[in-house]
Amino acid sequence: MVLKSESGTVKLGLFMILLLVGIFGVWMGTAPLNSAAVAPGQVGVLSNKKVVQHLEGGVVDKIYVKDGDVVKKGQVLIEIKNVRLNSELDIVKSEYLQTSVLVSRLEAQRDDKDQIEFNNDVKSYPDFESASKGQISIFNEQNKLLKDEITILNQRIDQLRKQIEGINAIVDAKKQRVESLNEETKEWERLFKEQLTDKIRLRDIQRERTAAGGEIASGISDIAKLNVQITETKQQILFRERTFKEDVLKKYEEAKLKLTDLSARLRALDDQQERALVKAPVDGIVVELATHTIGGVVRPGESIMSIVPDDSDYIMEAKMHITDIDKVYVGLPADIRFSAFNSKTAHVIEGEVTYVSADTLKDSHGNPYYEIKAKLTKKGIEEVKKNGFFLVPGMPAEIIVKTGERTVLSYIIKPFTDMFQRAFNED
Repeated sequence: MVLKSESGTVKLGLFMILLLVGIFGVWMGTAPLNSAAVAPGQVGVLSNKKVVQHLEGGVVDKIYVKDGDVVKKGQVLIEIKNVRLNSELDIVKSEYLQTSVLVSRLEAQRDDKDQIEFNNDVKSYPDFESASKGQISIFNEQNKLLKDEITILNQRIDQLRKQIEGINAIVDAKKQRVESLNEETKEWERLFKEQLTDKIRLRDIQRERTAAGGEIASGISDIAKLNVQITETKQQILFRERTFKEDVLKKYEEAKLKLTDLSARLRALDDQQERALVKAPVDGIVVELATHTIGGVVRPGESIMSIVPDDSDYIMEAKMHITDIDKVYVGLPADIRFSAFNSKTAHVIEGEVTYVSADTLKDSHGNPYYEIKAKLTKKGIEEVKKNGFFLVPGMPAEIIVKTGERTVLSYIIKPFTDMFQRAFNED
């Protein structure tokens, strides 16, 4: 009985083993498994990178970024120090300030203003107060000098007019005296005709009348001379005012021309100084940073770094082993694995093969390979953004190209079938 019992148990065990082997065999022969070709590579950029350069070059004063940093458009990347530029800028600013306040003073004098109105663009200059005070002092002194000269000339005119008034009074008195002498002459002539007096008195009166007439003529002549002097003095006033204005206008034109030239130079130097702050041309990621040393020299036009724009299309570039290329072609789906991403989160992104080289290439060691490229699908891009990933050119990436479906059994027996095929093809 014991033997029969043991025999039944053995048979049952053998049956179970055969059943499991059969099920496993059926699974190996029918269950589909994805076949794939794996190629290691890195992240590249499909669109052009923005090269950051400096027009004049100079000494690196500060470095604010490193490779891989995310930057915004206009963000300062590197600061270039240019001692000669700063010195020249200070000199031009000083000349611009002095010329600007000079132009303002000359404008006030040209327009006969009581005070100077300075331009707002120079009021923030450190030396504006001293420069403006200097021009205000010149403005007041020159105006005072001109007014004093004109006042003196006007006083002279007043004196001449008073002299004319005095002479006019004398002439009027002399005229009245002549009229009186004329009456006396008539009386003495009548008396002389009547032989009531001698001719001596008549002649004395006639001589006095003639002398008074001469004094009247002399007074009128003096008045004419004084009027000429008044006219000349007025002309002197006009001449002084005109020469003052002409001098102001001449200096104004010269100063205005110089100010225009200085303004252009100042703008150019300000632009050059603004370029001392090397800024990001676009939003993106810093790559290929060539400057790492404070005090290092950047040559004019030399590439300092590159910026990969945010809107750039990233492409995965990989080297496919020559034995895996037979089933890889453009359009195949691919999983792209980024080892730099946190393994606890989704780091396999959906992609698609976009390029397969037509012939083999060789690496630095002379090993042949096929170059393939893959891009992220729309779903893959959304997944990258959703997880907050940042793709950086040069980041390691592994392209897993899905070449089709195969069974487990085909994986196991393929080496043997290949061996038999080679054996039967041998001579």
